[in-house]
Amino acid sequence: MSLNGLLLVDKPEGWTSHDVVAKVRRLMGQKTVGHSGTLDPMASGLLVILLGEATKLSDYMRAKDKVYQVRVQLGVTTDTLDREGEVLSKKVVAFSENEVKEAILKAQGELTLPVPIYSAVKVRGTKLYDYARSGRAVEVPLKQMRFENFRIEAIGPDHFCLEMLCSQGSYVRAWAAHVGELLGVGGCLAALRRTASGPYSIEQALTVEALESLLDQAEGCSLEELHWGEAFVPLAQALPDWHSLMISGRDERLLRNGQISRDVSNRLIIQLKEATRQGQSLGVKVLSSENRGELLALLEARPLQGLKIRRVFKSPATCQSAGDRVRS
Repeated sequence: MSLNGLLLVDKPEGWTSHDVVAKVRRLMGQKTVGHSGTLDPMASGLLVILLGEATKLSDYMRAKDKVYQVRVQLGVTTDTLDREGEVLSKKVVAFSENEVKEAILKAQGELTLPVPIYSAVKVRGTKLYDYARSGRAVEVPLKQMRFENFRIEAIGPDHFCLEMLCSQGSYVRAWAAHVGELLGVGGCLAALRRTASGPYSIEQALTVEALESLLDQAEGCSLEELHWGEAFVPLAQALPDWHSLMISGRDERLLRNGQISRDVSNRLIIQLKEATRQGQSLGVKVLSSENRGELLALLEARPLQGLKIRRVFKSPATCQSAGDRVRS
């Protein structure tokens, strides 16, 4: 049977996120594989792979904050805002540590920045990077981004390194260029490594080589029998910050058919009141007490609007076919 859950992989530089997905799909012999947030080819670090029914969690996983280790080169600007683009300008710089630190701290918090022209954001139905590659003029949209929890690791005359937390949809490349502008010399992203995504960290992840080795050594075993360590998170354990509700019997049968029983609604009155108090929807994971705590559905407790079913998950098969064996 195919695995349903999250697989934490340390993406190497030079690979696209799709490359990693394709590799996992081939190694595991599993068709339904996705990921929860693209990393550019020049970036490395934590890529949360979604296996089987876990692909239904994509929107919720993408919304999680991410943590990055960042290196910014000052005095250099490029068309892509990173080291791999065409150089547009170069300036000799020699800032003091305090000057660089002051600019970094000015760039902390909520910022409204231009979206990088080399990105997949669409304007009038066309991706920005298509405009850039064709040379067509386009007004680049502005976007609110959040950068916080800075931990400065090194500052040189023309570069600096730090760790930061970013909100969903924030472009670290745009932030690097912004700091360069604050200093009046320009800047670009020189290195990027994702070290955390939501509650998951790079320390839990397997490298592509380690994943391949694990699967090669276990050829012929079922995927569930492998010793994944912390790199595999079962579907029911995903979204650990959400409220969990265990149900059974009639409540479970109704929910599998797209209906929420009165009993389930009554048991979530506190979550509904809290959603109204906060003025925002709250997520609820519904688990089956009859089937080893498997994830049945995701519900949304909405302010003044009751509960809404967001996702219903298929029950895993109880048998394993030969096609579900590990493939090398």
